[in-house]
Amino acid sequence: MMMDSQSMVTRIALVFLLRNFVIAELRDRNIQWQIPIGIIQDRRDEVTFTGFYYSVQMLKQIQSQTFELHTPVEYVDKSDSYKLAQAICTSMSNGVFALFGTKSYRSQDILTSYSDKFHMPYITISSILESMQGKYEIHMKPPLTRILRDLILANKWDNISYVYDSDAGLMRYQELRELLLLNNTDHPVNIRIRRIENIKQAHDDLKSLDSNELRSTTKQILIDLESEESYVAFLQQIREVGMNKQNYSYILATQDFLSLPVEKFRHGGVKITGFQLVDYSTYKVHRFIGQWKTLSTSLWPGAGGNRIRVGAALSIDAATILQETIKEMLENDPNVFKTTFRRADIYNFNTTKGIPCSGGRPWMHGQEIIRRMKAMDFDGLTGRVTFDENGMRRYFNLGVYHVSLDFGPTKIGDWNSVNGFTWKGQEEKNEEKIDDIDRDIKIVISVLEKPFFMLKSEPQKNGSAWTGNDRYEGFSVELIREVARIADFKYKLKHSTDGIYGTFIPENGSWNGLIGRIIRKEVDISIAPLTITRHREEYVDFSEPFMNTGISIMIKKPDIQKPGVFAFMQPFSIFLWLCIVISYFVVSVGIFLVGRFSPSEWEWSKPFKLGNNKFNLASSFWFTMGSMMLQGSDTCPRSNAGRIVGGAWWFVVLITISSYTANLAAFLTIEKLLTPIEGVDDLAKQTEIAYGTLASGSTQDFFRNSEVPVYQTMWNYMTSAQPKGFVDSAEEGVERVRNMKGKFAFLMESVYNEYFNHQEPCDTMQVGPNLNSKGYGIATWKRSGLRDQISIAVLKLKENGMLIKLKNQWWIEKGGCGVQETHSKSKKRSLSLNKVAGVFFILIGGLVFAIVVGVIHFHKTKTKVQKLGGLYFFGNDMKCTANIEYTRCPSESTNGRVITNGRSNGEKPQAGWHENEELGVPNLDHHVCQSIDNSVHRNRHEPVQRLSTKKKS
Repeated sequence: MMMDSQSMVTRIALVFLLRNFVIAELRDRNIQWQIPIGIIQDRRDEVTFTGFYYSVQMLKQIQSQTFELHTPVEYVDKSDSYKLAQAICTSMSNGVFALFGTKSYRSQDILTSYSDKFHMPYITISSILESMQGKYEIHMKPPLTRILRDLILANKWDNISYVYDSDAGLMRYQELRELLLLNNTDHPVNIRIRRIENIKQAHDDLKSLDSNELRSTTKQILIDLESEESYVAFLQQIREVGMNKQNYSYILATQDFLSLPVEKFRHGGVKITGFQLVDYSTYKVHRFIGQWKTLSTSLWPGAGGNRIRVGAALSIDAATILQETIKEMLENDPNVFKTTFRRADIYNFNTTKGIPCSGGRPWMHGQEIIRRMKAMDFDGLTGRVTFDENGMRRYFNLGVYHVSLDFGPTKIGDWNSVNGFTWKGQEEKNEEKIDDIDRDIKIVISVLEKPFFMLKSEPQKNGSAWTGNDRYEGFSVELIREVARIADFKYKLKHSTDGIYGTFIPENGSWNGLIGRIIRKEVDISIAPLTITRHREEYVDFSEPFMNTGISIMIKKPDIQKPGVFAFMQPFSIFLWLCIVISYFVVSVGIFLVGRFSPSEWEWSKPFKLGNNKFNLASSFWFTMGSMMLQGSDTCPRSNAGRIVGGAWWFVVLITISSYTANLAAFLTIEKLLTPIEGVDDLAKQTEIAYGTLASGSTQDFFRNSEVPVYQTMWNYMTSAQPKGFVDSAEEGVERVRNMKGKFAFLMESVYNEYFNHQEPCDTMQVGPNLNSKGYGIATWKRSGLRDQISIAVLKLKENGMLIKLKNQWWIEKGGCGVQETHSKSKKRSLSLNKVAGVFFILIGGLVFAIVVGVIHFHKTKTKVQKLGGLYFFGNDMKCTANIEYTRCPSESTNGRVITNGRSNGEKPQAGWHENEELGVPNLDHHVCQSIDNSVHRNRHEPVQRLSTKKKS
């Protein structure tokens, strides 16, 4: 019992600490509201809900928002109405802003009654009949009944077998039959139905269907199954029973046709048609797939591939609707939820905790939430997302795909809620008619991309708008004008709205973007920063490259290194300065020792008496210093050994001074930018500076597919870094470089790197060489005859320098930074005081040190004299030295005027007292140094008389 109590206390403490941690984290991120969204999930729909959870997780990373979505989950069997009702009541009692989940035909009435009664918004991604609608429901998945009706009539089917496996399929059959009878009285359609109870064991059902019901020459089958897994299993059994032959035609009532293994039916002659809600040719989906395929399947079931299930895509769009709805409400009134939250719990009308089913009071924010949801209009992964007053999708588009013998899966048309079907054959005929009319005028297409192709932002001088080709400006506009002038053709400019250059879609074997439009001959020429690749060359013709580029590194421009007061020491390294100092001391001591042992350095006053040696230790250091400063000294070595040492030292000084002088000017007059990295190797070896690329594109593919160890290391870092280094646009990457204060490097194509470096605030730069090399070319469709003409024009523009002129015009002249020096170059400037201030500091220090030494010397000498009881007159010596009439200064005999024991300099000293002893100078009988005046001692060789301390006899 005691252990249970301790365990309970421990759990409570852990919960309390976790709660405080979460609250602290939310405060750090400025999160004021945690908005709960109740999740009603069937465990069989795990892949579908992955999209919702992933989207919520990504939305939490938005730093600027003041709220985040919270997703409490209730797991139920969606076909069990009783448990579904319990789950709804549980979620509402705990307090939720809205519900999200799936539903079935059997549970439709339960959901509708609860959502209408309690004004609880419910977003569902399940298929629904148009006749079954609730006031507070949002249906993400478009209904297929009308589309199936239109396709049956377009294909002129009249004898159909309708195969289904659920109650919802049966209800769709009834609705489809009514539509066919209502709108097709002249062409009656016979429909037979067959329900498959066990979709995984349908061999017998298929054989019975084939032998008993499909007796006509053309066997028309419409398959309406509940899940994508059911379609996969059913298609496999169709092949196994041999119903994949030439006379069989199928329509699959799915909105995820490309996720099914339909490419296996290309060889039997069977015809299969289906629908695709997610358009992989759009830039938004293409960019998202670049992130989706990098996710771990263990954490995110259904992710990690090049395709996304339609249910997951619908879930992502649903999360966006919830996010934007709450965001709009808070922007409209920041205090709208102030009375709703109380200690992290939700109170309805500030009285009831949660929205209990027993209370009967509707959700206070329900009407406003559902109103804003129905008013949403945005482009999601499933196309345009907008709703009518009943919460049903409108203005949506479905792609129609087809597989037949050696064909497909290929898109053959589109269906939209406004115009119905539009077939590709009709578009091709229309394009052919246009070519017949305007074939002399070439259609040139590009994408809006600075500085290549842009719409003019300012009107004409008279205020009118620009028209025709004059609407555009940029490098590509100038280039095609010059090319057309040389190649002599007329052209018409237009821009692509999807912004995609061209990506191969392996699911259907087609291309999107500019390359796709060239292949389909919708346009004649594509002039854009299109990278020339081997794969693209198989489908289109490229001209001679008009611009070369490669992957480069952008970093924030570091501050110019500010020179210190001792900048004059920079020409030599610290180690070299240390060697010079050590050499100075070694040479000085060496000259001193050589001078001591060499007789040539001694001056003899008398034979066999010890003479004077000028090279004492102080003189040796002074000689070495004078030589190093290119100044002379009073003493020079006379011995051979001393001269050898001096000559070697002079040679070292000559080389050192010459090298120092040569480098000093460069170091003091040139300012340098010290970059933290110099190339890709430096970037890969460090972890302090983060780096990344665009979330999709050729740069990311380069690192992903590279086999070079350095690039593989960088790719592993970018995919595992937190936060990830991938960005959605080049502008976002450049902003991250500028805002992270040198802690982020962006890998991008050098052309754009150079362009952004010349844009204000001019604080970015490129470092290192390009990682690879590639070219931009002008694309035309195969065998059009334009490639050679355009290539010749491009070569002429290269030769006459026009391409360089155009690039300078749009990169540098129209940039806000002017001509900039690269980081490898330096900017010469005049020499400033702060660079050589250390020289003057050394001068001042030398002066101060000299004064201190002089004062110490004076004080020391004065102290010695005073110890002898005398008085030292420094002033008399100064006067004597300055007056040339004096023939002998007092200091020449007594080192200054000394009055001791009542006697002046003229008196004789007492017996036993020596003149030099008076100053504490030793009595050196063998060596006396005195100054001899020429006026007194005219004979220079006359012996110097030594003062005697003996008394006269």
